[in-house]
Amino acid sequence: MATDRVSLIHFDKLSMSPDAADRFQKALDALEALKLQDRYVYLIAHYLGDIADASDTEQLNTALAQGIRVVDELLPPRSVSKVKAAELRKVFHDAAERARAQLSG
Repeated sequence: MATDRVSLIHFDKLSMSPDAADRFQKALDALEALKLQDRYVYLIAHYLGDIADASDTEQLNTALAQGIRVVDELLPPRSVSKVKAAELRKVFHDAAERARAQLSG
């Protein structure tokens, strides 16, 4: 990722609780492993941050739906392949499961 964008993404963690920041970092690591173009990583990371920082189920479900919608919007112009889109959806669902576990426990 480009340095300025990395700084901005990691800056978001400063306003999160330690648990949310940890969940966000795990999601960022999974996102970075997909090796997408920086502009897509930056766009998607914000939704992963919202998932990690959700304070209730409604916020979590909204952030997840918004993130999945962004992934779906990247498909028609072929910004990402169907395989990458499926991997991105998995990153979102895994992030939501971590947040859901924290909300439940």
